[in-house]
Amino acid sequence: MSTAAPSPSLRSLFSELEQLFQSETEARVSTSVQAAERALAEHLNQSVRRLRQAAAFPEVASILSDASAPFANACAVFHINEDTVGGERLRGATGDAAAHFREIRFATSEAAAFAAAIESREPVVALCSAAEVSPAVAQAFAHAPGDKAYLFPLTVDRSTVGMLYASGAVESAALELLAQAAAAVMEARQRPAAPSRHLVRIEPASAAPAGPAPEWDDLSPADRHLHLRAQRFARVKVAEIRLYRPDAVKAGRAQQELYAALQDAIDEGRESFRQTFLTASPTMVDYFHLELVRTLANDNPAWLGGNYPGRLA
Repeated sequence: MSTAAPSPSLRSLFSELEQLFQSETEARVSTSVQAAERALAEHLNQSVRRLRQAAAFPEVASILSDASAPFANACAVFHINEDTVGGERLRGATGDAAAHFREIRFATSEAAAFAAAIESREPVVALCSAAEVSPAVAQAFAHAPGDKAYLFPLTVDRSTVGMLYASGAVESAALELLAQAAAAVMEARQRPAAPSRHLVRIEPASAAPAGPAPEWDDLSPADRHLHLRAQRFARVKVAEIRLYRPDAVKAGRAQQELYAALQDAIDEGRESFRQTFLTASPTMVDYFHLELVRTLANDNPAWLGGNYPGRLA
């Protein structure tokens, strides 16, 4: 018994139903992706806010390890004191490894990957062998042959004071930026050195030529506090740009047009700095500009591009 072919009207209905089903599926997938992106953004926002409030390295390590957990199967934060590495905080491991992680101590000479990351102050990817990550770390993470470790140094004033360590399914870009944000917060809590013995005075274009800028010791306690707040603001703000806009930062560096790639974020930071700090004291330095050059442009002002407005005036 033969089956009659569907009528043109039925074929049309089937086609419409198929298109409707496809559109509904795409809409649900899109909604799911958007929800995941919102959740990730909120996670990063909360992590940065918590890092800003951290008072000491153990608290930074706790927040950083929690923030890093979604981006690796296992992660840890180590503190570094001269040539010695010590366990501080571990996530993604259970049992004895977690209980005794803070007892881990080893010399950098026992772990080639740690030594390389400390010396270069750059992320390092290495095999999880005892020679690369130390026997103690290889045992704590129960690494299998062929596993890879990702090390992200926490650099404060050009010295590596800690290490974010991750293994498994690692999202290295997110972890690198979290490590940079944590380091920026720690560095901002220290009294930074001025670029020279004298502070750089930022004067309006119409102002008369100024006399010599005052030295740090000549500032009032209120001005010193304001300068420290301004430096902290600049470092955290630029760290956030790197955290939330990594693709734009990469493109801007490649084209040597960072301002064109990040104009909205840079303009927002400049305006906030101007309103909050630059108008508050005649001794104020454009720390936001200095941080853009140091951190985003790798100490090469030309990378900001020809359209960059320059120092605030």
